[in-house]
Amino acid sequence: MLPQSITTAIESLSDLPGIGHRSAERLVFSLLKNKSSLDQKIANSIGRLKASVGECSTCFHYCDKTEDQVKISCAICQDYNRDKKTICVVETPVDLIALEKTHEYKGQYHVLHGIISPINKVMPEHLRINPLLKRVQENPEITEIVFALAGNVESDATVNFIIDQLLPIFKGKITKLAQGIPSGGDLDYLDTRTIGRAILDRRGI
Repeated sequence: MLPQSITTAIESLSDLPGIGHRSAERLVFSLLKNKSSLDQKIANSIGRLKASVGECSTCFHYCDKTEDQVKISCAICQDYNRDKKTICVVETPVDLIALEKTHEYKGQYHVLHGIISPINKVMPEHLRINPLLKRVQENPEITEIVFALAGNVESDATVNFIIDQLLPIFKGKITKLAQGIPSGGDLDYLDTRTIGRAILDRRGI
């Protein structure tokens, strides 16, 4: 019923998380009707995405890079006004952004880029856990590690695994977000006030 090129575009967009078949159809037909070369603008920006974006060598948040850079640093890690004594561990860069929007947390971050999930074949070695342990070992000024992961079973298992690795090498305070984050709630779906209150009222583990 549709040209193959349209069907392929719909199927490709449907592969993105959070976009179903109907949403993909609307996007494709909207691009076809658009007269301002929006499709080319999107194609060009996405085409350059992986070549121009890398992971911060310290916290693994996304940041701009150039082809000749070996080590890159994000704006947060470059900010000398941030509290260097505290590291907040998050699952994704999106969670980091959600915390930053509260303007309540002033420390450093560490992005795991996922959580341990054997059913999805995500194991500890697939995450940025070892760099976190190395970072803690090499920076004795760190006094607190805050875990800001979603409230579900896999996130809790990830936190417990990391804590087991931290205990022999870290003598500081280990905390997590306070109550108010619903069970299974992803940070990027919560309002900034709730997240801000949770980071301010964080409690020990």
